[in-house]
Amino acid sequence: MLLITLYAIQPKMAPVPLTLSSQPTNNSPSLQYQTVLSKCGLLCDTSVQQTPGKFFKQREVATNCDSLFGDTLFPSTGHCQPNAPKEIPHFMLQDYTLNGAIKTQRRYFDQTYHGGEAKQSVWTWDMIETQKQQCLNGSLHGTYGTHETRALLDGLRHAPTLTGGRVLVIGSERPWVEACALAAGAASVVTLEYGRIISQHPNISAVTPGEFKQRFVENSLGVFDSIVTFSSVEHSGLGRYGDALNPWADVLEVARARCVARPGGSLVIGVMYGTDTLVWNAHRIYGNKRWPYLTTNWNHHYLGRGYQRVHVFTNKVVN
Repeated sequence: MLLITLYAIQPKMAPVPLTLSSQPTNNSPSLQYQTVLSKCGLLCDTSVQQTPGKFFKQREVATNCDSLFGDTLFPSTGHCQPNAPKEIPHFMLQDYTLNGAIKTQRRYFDQTYHGGEAKQSVWTWDMIETQKQQCLNGSLHGTYGTHETRALLDGLRHAPTLTGGRVLVIGSERPWVEACALAAGAASVVTLEYGRIISQHPNISAVTPGEFKQRFVENSLGVFDSIVTFSSVEHSGLGRYGDALNPWADVLEVARARCVARPGGSLVIGVMYGTDTLVWNAHRIYGNKRWPYLTTNWNHHYLGRGYQRVHVFTNKVVN
């Protein structure tokens, strides 16, 4: 599933070493995962050669958007367990860690969230316009504080196709990212989020993952000039929010975004930045090892700032 994760603030806790599951629960999930890998193709292939890049190495592979939006890679159910899994399934361990190249730590959450309404389900015109002005004057706290909001706005201003464009925001329960996109010059914003949102602002609308998929299949979704996501994809596929376990869910999510971005369109992405680490099941921290996979088929454009470092990319044409 295209995981739209939440902007929940969690208390800072020191991670502890992670004990990994040594045995698969049964053969069925393992076989299902092999089907996922077969559909994922080169996106999930660690043997693909990487080339030098401006910030870190880059990957370029052929992709099939119909497959990325198909039922195998875009399932309608979550992990289907009573609680978020505490252990990494044995048969997924190598893919979660890129064959052991990424270290693991433990920080466990069980915050199942599927459907229903978003925490802030009605976005009024006044709410959006107030936050838009706060973003412009540097006083918008957002979810992570004014420093991170300023870093996001800086990245948005460096996105070459955002001004006057149609923007897709991935994973937003509160409209601070959308307000900043409008402040940076976006003409309209579509928010993709698990929870249902009613927007009373004429330049913002919202869709659920199911609606997003259906519109893509029906060829009625249209294309976007810019994709924006902040502190969302690093949670994808870890089961924390009830989502299906998938080591490649973050990569698939960004790949789907590229399917709906116009050629040359921009990607503004902020994720936790540092030494590559899988903190199970809280989040990923991205470094030189994971970044090339996350931004497969995107050109480096601008390296911004912030604790959750904001990068800007442009959509390359891949033969």
